[in-house]
Amino acid sequence: MSDEDMVTKAAQHIMQGDFMGAMSLFEAHAESNPDDPAGYHGWAEAALFEIQQNGNMDDNGNDRINEGQVAAYFRKASSMAPDNAEYLAAHANALLEFDRIPMAVREFQKLRDLGASNDEVDVSFHLHEAARVLIDAVDLKTGFDRSHPFARQYVPVAIEFALLGLGFPSAEEATEYLAED
Repeated sequence: MSDEDMVTKAAQHIMQGDFMGAMSLFEAHAESNPDDPAGYHGWAEAALFEIQQNGNMDDNGNDRINEGQVAAYFRKASSMAPDNAEYLAAHANALLEFDRIPMAVREFQKLRDLGASNDEVDVSFHLHEAARVLIDAVDLKTGFDRSHPFARQYVPVAIEFALLGLGFPSAEEATEYLAED
C-alpha cells in the first residue's frame, strides 16, 4: 500500500469511528515516513478522538492512551510544519483538553502570530474557537470565578482571541471601533 493510500485508509477509519485502527495506520506511516508530519498529526488526532469518544481509563483505572504521547505527536507535527494552522490549532486544542492551559495559550499565540505574518493563512476561525474553549476551561478551573487570579490572567487572552476571531486585525483596533461615537 502506498503512503498516500495508507493515510487515506487511516482517515477512512476515523470517519468510521475506528480510531484505534486509524492510529495503527498512522503509526506505520510515521515509522516509514519520519519526516512527514501527517503521520504524527493523524495518530494524535485519532488518539484524541478515541479518548473523547470512549474515555481513557481501562478496567484497572489506568490510561489506555498516553496523553503525553498524544501531546508530543501534536507538538512534533506542528513543529515540522509551523505554517500549518490546522496542526497548530489541533496541538493547542489538545493541550486544553489535557488541562494544560498555559501551554495551550502559547500555541494559540503562535497561531495568532502566524495569521498576523501571513495574509494567506486565515486563522480567524481557530482563534474564535480558541476563545470559547479557553473561557470554558478557565471557568471550570476557577469555579466560574472571574476574579480569580488565574481567570484574570487568561480571560483577557480569550477576549483578544475572540476579537481576532471576529476579523479585527488587533484587539486595539476593535477597542477603538467600540469607542467611536
